[in-house]
Amino acid sequence: MVPRHDTRYLPADQLKRRVRAELSKLGKVEKVELEGPFVVAYVSNLPDFLDSGGVLGEIAKTLKKKIIIRSAKPILSPQEAKRKIKELIPDRAEIVDMEFVEETGEVYILAKRTGYVVGKAGSSINEVLKATGWRPVVMRAPTMQSTFLNILYNLLIEGAHERKKNLRRIAKRIFREPVPLGRGLTITFLGGAREVGRSSLLVRTGESSVLLDAGIGVGGGDFFPRYDLPDLDLDELDAVIVTHAHLDHSGALPLLFKYGYRGPVYVTRPTRDLITLLLYDYINVSMRTGKLPYFGEREIRLLINHMIALDYGETVDISPDIKLTFYNAGHILGSALAHLNVLSARHNILYTGDFRYRDTKLLSRAHTKFPRVETVIMETTYSGEGDVMPPLQEAERQLISIIEETVAKGGKVLIPALSVGRAQEVMLSLVDAFSKGELPDIPVYIDGMIYDATAIHTAYPDYMSDYMKSKVFKEDVDPFTEPHITPVSSREDREAIVEGGPAIILAPSGMLAGGPSVEYLSMLADDERNAVVLVSYQPPGTLGRALKEGAKEITVTRNGAPTRTQVRACVCSVEGFSAHADRVQLLSWMGRVSPRPRRFILVHGEERKIASFRPIAERTFRGQAAVLAPRVSERLSLA
Repeated sequence: MVPRHDTRYLPADQLKRRVRAELSKLGKVEKVELEGPFVVAYVSNLPDFLDSGGVLGEIAKTLKKKIIIRSAKPILSPQEAKRKIKELIPDRAEIVDMEFVEETGEVYILAKRTGYVVGKAGSSINEVLKATGWRPVVMRAPTMQSTFLNILYNLLIEGAHERKKNLRRIAKRIFREPVPLGRGLTITFLGGAREVGRSSLLVRTGESSVLLDAGIGVGGGDFFPRYDLPDLDLDELDAVIVTHAHLDHSGALPLLFKYGYRGPVYVTRPTRDLITLLLYDYINVSMRTGKLPYFGEREIRLLINHMIALDYGETVDISPDIKLTFYNAGHILGSALAHLNVLSARHNILYTGDFRYRDTKLLSRAHTKFPRVETVIMETTYSGEGDVMPPLQEAERQLISIIEETVAKGGKVLIPALSVGRAQEVMLSLVDAFSKGELPDIPVYIDGMIYDATAIHTAYPDYMSDYMKSKVFKEDVDPFTEPHITPVSSREDREAIVEGGPAIILAPSGMLAGGPSVEYLSMLADDERNAVVLVSYQPPGTLGRALKEGAKEITVTRNGAPTRTQVRACVCSVEGFSAHADRVQLLSWMGRVSPRPRRFILVHGEERKIASFRPIAERTFRGQAAVLAPRVSERLSLA
């Protein structure tokens, strides 16, 4: 039975009355609205609330809700507010643009140095809010100019009013009157179980239904998750949580909206931007290759206006009996471990998505300490007997050695790389090598979506490693704009690069499943002076997997026609750049998760690898934690 006196379960009207009563002790509250998972109080005397010290925080802690304070109406006109903001924010912030959205009372501030806009502990934002009545939404301007980001920022600003309406509608579902239908808790594996790709699983209680990830297949196998199973009802779905942007975890999102889902999609801010980039690219690639994409721009816009961005460590209600918190996963920019506190079952689920448990130049290792955790659902991509990665420094030395040998022969190095994550890891290693004089003075060409993905990285240094934060915030240096790095703007540029001198080429896709990397391969593969360096996971059925397994002849599309090409170039695998935890990291992370879970559920791995890893994990925990390996369409009961 749901305890009605508990503020965690208060339905919308009771919650608003309770918040209003508490906040009225500080000043005049015009109204209280529920917007998505947030409680928003619109007040008249804004300074009284913002200057209340820790009182506001104590109220939020007591009610176990995140409370946002806004002015009942703007104090200044947009023109006056713009002048005032320029007075309050130091010139060092380098404000690029300001856009006011009157329907929501927000001002979007795009600046090169957002720290000066935010101020210490948010002091500058509070001053802007108190002086103007406009709520600042601060975005960091990328150091690399990106047409895509300009389009995305415009979409976010244009959709602000629509998102506010969506948030109020979503809040009604989150804070609905709980129905005591029992305390059951089940997980149904819709994809990504004993396979890599189409990650998606459904968590259900007697009260709620939540989808974790919505990916599509990579390489061979089925493309979409099992959304035809009776367990999934889009009308009953409370939320979708996406751990990171890679399409094997996010690519099926448009399908959900195409078939009627209109609920929230919880992500981090970098994940929001990267998902949008990857989906637009999917449409463009499909059209170029003569394939009909299964969604259009309409579904992307619907998705953008239903995404709710959360910071690491921010806890919110996503249904009457489930709270969500994101933690750093160390996989790619913005990747998150999703922690679900299922109140009705008194059970905590930690879903890793993809993660890595070691520090790199780009990202810090995955988080290990949580308030409570009973069940962990974890990826096992690199859980096989031979899946032990060399140290990053060794991988860097191997890559540099290959480049030096290839350049000495007058050849070119093609590095097929995932646009998000792997490409940026390799770029940072190359930039570091150039700075130490370990590489000859040759250009590094970045092609396709890698440029825009890197531009997004430059907008979120606070989500990166201490190494990157130090570079950006202390040294005022952005490694991604290093002079050797040169973007490729056209197909004609590719032909010129191939005909030119020694060079390094970073191009998607990392699995050689399409995109510029395949075009470069078709032009470079038959020259023994060249090298192809595989740094990404190569799923079965991909061209990259065929090359890794020693294929000497391949079929690629060139000038629109299939062409047989001899592989005379050196094909090398450099494993150390993987964004996934290897076998050793998986076991190490499992042993350090605190508190100790009761069970581990293994997903996102080839069946043979999970079969070899599971007994090792079971022996490691010696009965202290169960280790399970479900199949697609299987349902497990947790409580």
